[in-house]
Amino acid sequence: MKTKLYFICPNNKFASGGVKQIYRQVQILNNNGFDAYILHKKIGKREKWFNVNVPILYSPSLFKQIKYSYKGKKLNFIRKLIISILKLQSKSIEKNSILIFPEIYGPEIYKIEPEISKVIFNQNCYYTFSYFSIYTDYSSNIYNHPKTLATIVASDDAQKYMNYSFPQLKIYKMRLGIDNLIFNYYPNKERQICFMPRKLSDDVNQVINILHGRNVLKNWNLVSIDNKTETEVAEIMKKSIIFLSFNHKEGFGLPPVEAMACGCYVIGYTGQGGKEYFKKDFSRHVEDGNIIEFVKKIEEAIKIYEVNPKEILEKGKAASEFILENYSLEHETKDTMEIWKDIISK
Repeated sequence: MKTKLYFICPNNKFASGGVKQIYRQVQILNNNGFDAYILHKKIGKREKWFNVNVPILYSPSLFKQIKYSYKGKKLNFIRKLIISILKLQSKSIEKNSILIFPEIYGPEIYKIEPEISKVIFNQNCYYTFSYFSIYTDYSSNIYNHPKTLATIVASDDAQKYMNYSFPQLKIYKMRLGIDNLIFNYYPNKERQICFMPRKLSDDVNQVINILHGRNVLKNWNLVSIDNKTETEVAEIMKKSIIFLSFNHKEGFGLPPVEAMACGCYVIGYTGQGGKEYFKKDFSRHVEDGNIIEFVKKIEEAIKIYEVNPKEILEKGKAASEFILENYSLEHETKDTMEIWKDIISK
């Protein structure tokens, strides 16, 4: 009997790279002979902002346990009763299966379905301690529990972070892949700058207003990418010459990579995880929080383009070639298969 893999996945109201990657993992695993599922909270819910067809099951009882866990609520009689009632609507988890949790649910998720093995799909190491406190009992948490088989991360920076924080933990690094059928180089660029406003909105506000105040954007179209489908995001990026990165404490940071794949010249923050792909040959790194330097580098890129458009466009093309070679779906599939074969074999 195959080991069933259940990926615990939150429902987001907005496009989320983390949720997209959970769906992608389930898709890759099923395409290669594994028995993997998305496990959502609300029956009938699934993400519709990108097109991936994967098997989805539901467990309101498990998500209720998660909520009690990260809020530090003890399971009294009433809460146990609620969980029991919700189990009637929930997928029953087989004892020999594996539950794959994101990193966001805190230190005590080992208490949820305690007999079942677990893996942490940690896409942002900087969220690892979100529900820890300085009073957390480090003798027992999800990262050092015997039922935790491994943690999977997505960048060199995250691997170093987790290795240092939990030296006894088995860490696998997986390369994330960009779908080159959606995110690919487009040569017919417009005088357009795009960005995502959801994170570091205060920094976004400062940078954009200073650019407007200095009258830098008079011949440029500024596009905020928000509440868009994956295809709509790609279309905006393909038409844009410049993408502004407001990465903030990222395990990897997907939007700048997708923008590079579309041929954008990326300017901005690496968010730590982005250090491995912010190459000086085709992007401009700005120190986190340095607003004036951010604006200056945008102005510099615009001035270069006004004099010699080819210089900026060639950097965008070089970025696309680098990303599509080093962060391909083939690499992600290869890493995923090797990681999960190793986990299950042990």
